Amino acid sequence: MREGIEANLRALFGAQEAGFLTDEPGLASWLTGQGVPAATFDGVLSGRESPPARAVAVPLDYGRLPSRLALRDILSASSVLWMSLASFSGELDDARYAVRKFSEIDITGAVAMNRRIVTRLLLAGEKVALTGPGTDLTLRLPEVLQLSSRTRTELLPDEHSTIGNYFEVAMSPTDLAGHIDTELSISGTMRIDSVLVARHRELRGERADRFEAAKEIAAALRKACPLFVTIEDNRFVDGFGPWAAGIDATSGPEYRGAVTEVAIGTGLLDPAGCDWTRNCLLNEGAAGIHLGVGNGLDGMHFDFIATEARLAPH
Repeated sequence: MREGIEANLRALFGAQEAGFLTDEPGLASWLTGQGVPAATFDGVLSGRESPPARAVAVPLDYGRLPSRLALRDILSASSVLWMSLASFSGELDDARYAVRKFSEIDITGAVAMNRRIVTRLLLAGEKVALTGPGTDLTLRLPEVLQLSSRTRTELLPDEHSTIGNYFEVAMSPTDLAGHIDTELSISGTMRIDSVLVARHRELRGERADRFEAAKEIAAALRKACPLFVTIEDNRFVDGFGPWAAGIDATSGPEYRGAVTEVAIGTGLLDPAGCDWTRNCLLNEGAAGIHLGVGNGLDGMHFDFIATEARLAPH
C-alpha cells in the first residue's frame, strides 16, 4: 500500500514532500503506522502548526471542521487534494478501505484515460453509445459540450481539487434548479451493479435529516443488484420498484427522477476488487458508466454504477 500511495503523491505534488491531513486521529495513527506521513487538522486550525504546503485532505466528520470557505482560506497557499469521505461515511474502517483503494489507483493512468475520453467526446458526432451487459444507452451531445474532469495530473502550488475529478469524465443534463437540458440527453436501458449516495458537506435542516434514510435505500438497492432500469429523455421511468418513491423523496422531489449526472469512470480500479457493500467515495473510481440522481450541491446525490459498460461509437 505504501508504495502505491507514494507513487500517487509524487504524481500529484511532484517530487515535493506531501502527506495526509485528517480530522480523525485514528486514521492519522493508522497511516503513520503504515509509514505514510499524516497529521490532523487540530494543530492547523488552532494555529499551533502551519498549514501544510501539500496534502491529501481526508475529512470524516464535517462537524469537527469549520466551513468549506473557511478551510479554503486557511489552506489558500496549500496544494490540496480533497478526499471528502464524510459525504459518504464517517466510519474509520471505510476510511482505511478508501485509502487502500487510493493506493491502487494509477492516478497518471486515470488522467491519461480522462484525456482520451474527453477527446473522443469532443470529436464525436451528435450521438455516442454507452454499452455493456444489460446496458444500452444513447447519449445525444450538444453543440457546446461542458465536461468536468482532470486532464492534468500535478496540482499547482496553491491549487485545490477533488479526487472525483481524477477518475471520471462527467456531464450534467440537468441544471441546479432541476431543469432538463434538452440538448444533452440520455435514453435507453441500464444494468445497475452498485449504488452510492452522498450529501453536501454544508447540508442542514430537513434535507440533512434525509441522509440516513438515503443510505438505507442505497444499501437495500446494492443488495438487490443487478437492477435493470429504463431512462427516457433524461428521466428514470422504470426499474426502481419499491425504492422509487424513497429515491425521489430523499434526492429531491423537484428533480422528478431526472438524471443529474452522466459520468464515464476512468479510475482503473478493478470492479471485482471493490467492496460494493460499502457506501465509499473511492468505489466511484471503478471503470464503468455512472448516472446520478439528485444534486450534491444542495442535497443528496445517488450514483448508479454499471461496472462493465463503456463508451462506444454510435
